[in-house]
Amino acid sequence: MGDLTTPTTSTETSDTSSVSTSVDANHNTGGGENKTDNYTSPQYYYLSPNAVKRLPNYQYNGADLSQLYKHVLSPLAGWCVDHLTPTWLAPNTITSIGLCWMISSYCIIWYFCPALYEANTDMNSEYVVPSAIFLLNGWAMLIYQTLDNMDGKQARKTGSSSPLGLLFDHGCDALNSIFGSANWIAAMGLLPGSVNVLLGEEVGGANVQHRSYLSELLGGDVMIATFIIFSPMLAFYISTWEQYFTGKLVLPPFNGPSEGLLMGASLSFISYFYGPMFWQQTTWTDGIIAFLGDKGIQIFSAMEGRVRNLDIVVVSSILALVQELLGKVPSVIRSYGKEALRTLLPHIVFLISSIWIIMADSTILLRIPRTLCHLFSGLFVEHTTQIMLDHMVEEKFSSFRWVMLPQVALAVAMAAGMVFPNESVDSFFIAYAIGLWVYLAVKIKVHVNEICDVLGIWCFDIVSPHPKSKRD
Repeated sequence: MGDLTTPTTSTETSDTSSVSTSVDANHNTGGGENKTDNYTSPQYYYLSPNAVKRLPNYQYNGADLSQLYKHVLSPLAGWCVDHLTPTWLAPNTITSIGLCWMISSYCIIWYFCPALYEANTDMNSEYVVPSAIFLLNGWAMLIYQTLDNMDGKQARKTGSSSPLGLLFDHGCDALNSIFGSANWIAAMGLLPGSVNVLLGEEVGGANVQHRSYLSELLGGDVMIATFIIFSPMLAFYISTWEQYFTGKLVLPPFNGPSEGLLMGASLSFISYFYGPMFWQQTTWTDGIIAFLGDKGIQIFSAMEGRVRNLDIVVVSSILALVQELLGKVPSVIRSYGKEALRTLLPHIVFLISSIWIIMADSTILLRIPRTLCHLFSGLFVEHTTQIMLDHMVEEKFSSFRWVMLPQVALAVAMAAGMVFPNESVDSFFIAYAIGLWVYLAVKIKVHVNEICDVLGIWCFDIVSPHPKSKRD
């Protein structure tokens, strides 16, 4: 989430082609109050006149209550900024470097594990997945976490904090959600579907997947994989949703950006040292049962061989998510009523339609797992960054997200009992994901250019002056 004490900086050496007139906007030069000058405000494609007025005055308010962050992560990031980071380096560049580490790790694991489950030797006997890719992922996560904590400190060090930096950092964190989730699934050798599809019922019936209590409870490993994909997104959106109403982003003592990323990195390191199949074993629970049995306690003996090591990780994640939801959702709804429910609706629709499609087509995550990951990521990034921007400029967040319409329409059709050929469904999602990300690439570029023009800054350059940075 970045350093949560002030907004990070933003700057990009880029033209402001999104501006439709050449007349300068009223601009706040840093004194706090908007100044009225002789210029007529330019018209922007995305930013309204109200947004242009309010954006320069935005002040971030938040805190990270994690003791790990306070005593380890924040001091480490501060030392790196003070001793290793040149003053000419833009904070957004630091954020981008961290994201590039995660993208690189994701792409390498994608190459060796295109279907996510190739590290599971029960399912894949054709080739051995090199364990070094999980070592790389562990380091990538730690580097991303450290750089994400450094950007805000670099912004304060260089006096370049801005609302764009906060939005840029938030968007990178939202995008990174799917990289972490997909890499964790691959590192645990989790099959996002029924083992019977790959091995047949006779062989698959003896697999540990069928003995797992958690898999049986949730409806199979496909639902466990679904939870791993969507639970970080839900926690992230709820925090942003709360901030939209309260104006504050307060991370609890145990949170994703601090403890969550560290646990994810540890998971990857364990996969490197002990192999991904370690997570398919039942050694943790069986060891505890054996220890209790030696003490004469047999109450848990029926669980022997039925709780995988990965099940414990997932249960821990479920408890953390429940803590996040119970700590935020009821209080916001009590305080803001129907408006809180309205702004929560887009994410609920996103989750329900996504999960319904996966449940209705039980092999879809086996056929096109990466395509779905990219699509879900794009839909999540679109509405999460929009509610963050609307919070910053104090505008009403639209609960109608037109980019979700194709997915919702397909989910409704499936719920109505309509059956489509697998090839048609797969082609639909591939085209949908490509079209969505082309649209998002353009939307993000235009947004960045417009915000840079309003604030008089560049996104990746804090040295070169912006033409509108010295307006009177």
